[in-house]
Amino acid sequence: MKIPKSIFKAYDIRGIYKEELTEKTSKCVAEALSRIYKENNDTIIIGRDGRLSSKSLTKSLIEGFLESGKNVVDIGEVPTPLLYFAVNQLKSNSGVMVTGSHNPKNYNGLKIIMDGHALAGEEIQKIYKNILGNKREAINPKNSILENIIIDEKYIDSVLKNIVINKKLKISIDAGNGIAGPVAIKIFKKLGLEIIDLYCDVDGNFPNHHPNPSDPKNLIDLISSVKKNKCDLGIAFDGDGDRCLIIDNSGEVLWPDKQLMIFSKNILSINKNQKIVFDVKSSKDLPEYIEKYGGTPVMCRTGHSYIKMKMKEIDSILGGEMSGHIFFKDRWFGFDDGIYAGARMLEILSNTSKSSSDLFKELPNSFSTPELNIKVDKDGFQHEFMKKFADNAKFPEAKIIKIDGVRADFVNGWGILRASNTTPCLVMRFEADTKEEMFYIQEEFKKEIIKIDPTLEIPSGKK
Repeated sequence: MKIPKSIFKAYDIRGIYKEELTEKTSKCVAEALSRIYKENNDTIIIGRDGRLSSKSLTKSLIEGFLESGKNVVDIGEVPTPLLYFAVNQLKSNSGVMVTGSHNPKNYNGLKIIMDGHALAGEEIQKIYKNILGNKREAINPKNSILENIIIDEKYIDSVLKNIVINKKLKISIDAGNGIAGPVAIKIFKKLGLEIIDLYCDVDGNFPNHHPNPSDPKNLIDLISSVKKNKCDLGIAFDGDGDRCLIIDNSGEVLWPDKQLMIFSKNILSINKNQKIVFDVKSSKDLPEYIEKYGGTPVMCRTGHSYIKMKMKEIDSILGGEMSGHIFFKDRWFGFDDGIYAGARMLEILSNTSKSSSDLFKELPNSFSTPELNIKVDKDGFQHEFMKKFADNAKFPEAKIIKIDGVRADFVNGWGILRASNTTPCLVMRFEADTKEEMFYIQEEFKKEIIKIDPTLEIPSGKK
């Protein structure tokens, strides 16, 4: 059986169902994990999203673990944060979430926690190498046990005990027909919020829009709902619920790096001298803002696994990245949780007399693009291109940072180009003090990209 190496990404396993990721692959991954992590990982927690292929992939994954001598706790169809919560609460130390996250409906994948941390980089590649290995150690199945546990209510109760809403708020929620909808609605209703829900029924066909809130076109319906219904806030979730995007009452998007500013100020008002982690695509204003309120900013490469690892390494209280993953160690468990992040934002809003738009207007005002994707024909090409770009691109006016891709920091702004680790594309983002400076930086990047490959279609990012 041939398993494509390309599905073993930087921080998860992900590919097109049946073409790249199959039930056999899923079982092989379970067997490989059982061989690699023999110690202190006797019980594996398994969860799945609402994609059409997730149930079948989960079945084969469970079979692989049971036949390899591992006990399995199946928590069923849940958002990814509930898998992280279950690993924490059930003291298992290990778990696998079957989810395609924000990818199109024909994709699926595996997010993996072993020995208490999310696997990334070489640890993911080690799984692939183990599957291919000629001398694979056989494991005695012993008397493995499969247990089914419902974790939803325990998670909901934990959020409710953690969050206090101090005034009546009306919100609109768009779950994009992903798995977060039912749990999020239960929580927000129990918090006493008035809810206008959009696409909160789970449907693996994603009939209304792509379950990726990072793309502005997927926020159109939510923005319309917030304005039409005079909501205090809008919240959009991705397909598996570990990310959220925020819309203020005027219909403006609060991008995740700005969310981090709000959360940083709130947390640092109580906990001084804390380290806060953010990714390379975040605003130039963010580290200055963190320092202003007494924190220490720490830049990290993009990827939920890398953020979690960095936070653990430096004992950070809060972290986040531009895609919408927000990680709370303050009052929570340190994993990325879009539902909890939305609840924390509502708590902050409920403790001020200001509208969300007025509250967010107090943040530093720069001009920025959302994430801009340059599509490539073949997955893997983006990494080959980035090697050439890193070696050849010239930005003599800027300070170059190569933590992840190429970030060029100019006097009044910055730009970044990096290879996506989840989809076949290159990702750009730009920010500056003025629109003119922002577009200038974009053009500088465009010139360098075209030098390497003039056939690429580069989005402008201009509105």
